[in-house]
Parts: sequence; C-alpha cells; structure tokens
Amino acid sequence: MSANTFGNAGFSVLLPGARLEGCCGPTNARVRCHLGLKIPPGCELVVGGEPQCWAEGHCLLVDDSFLHTVAHNGSPEDGPRVVFIVDLWHPNVAGAERQALDFVFAPDP
Repeated sequence: MSANTFGNAGFSVLLPGARLEGCCGPTNARVRCHLGLKIPPGCELVVGGEPQCWAEGHCLLVDDSFLHTVAHNGSPEDGPRVVFIVDLWHPNVAGAERQALDFVFAPDP
C-alpha cells in the first residue's frame, strides 16, 4: 500500500501504564499486520469489542476501521510492548479499486 497515504509501516511502542482509548482507522480498504516483537503480560488490544491476543514472533491481522483500544497494564519492570505494523490491502478490495485509491490518495510530492 505504499502508493497511497493509507499505507504505512513502523514500530509501535507502548510503555507500561499507557492506554489508547477508542480510535478508528481512516479506511476499511486496509488491514494492519501486527508482528509481536515484545509482548509483556498485561497488554491488551480490543477491536470491535472483541479481545485480540498478540504473541511474540507471530502476526495478528487487524481491521482498524473498527473501534479499537490498546492498553499496557503491566508494571514498569515489564518494559514496553513493541509491535511492528505493516498496512496491507484488505482482501476484498479489487485490483481496479486499488488503482483508483492509489490515484486519489497519492502522497504529496
């Protein structure tokens, strides 16, 4: 998805005690792949009211267009929660739709 503004990749670091309340992604044309790198106890992700589980070394696909919350309820000794996130096309978005979205939402030069 690198040809439009909805495609991103990067690290997400959440410190103990941090909480991200109720947010929604900008589009349902993508799914986010979360690769768990460091997942201490007490970390939670709830998407559309359904609890999800990160696991170190495993990918979790998330449709972030649904309301979601993230929390790290662990102690300071646990250290941060770290995941690598990559945006992928939603499998229901056809090739012609992908091309149109890339054209309409091309990043600024």
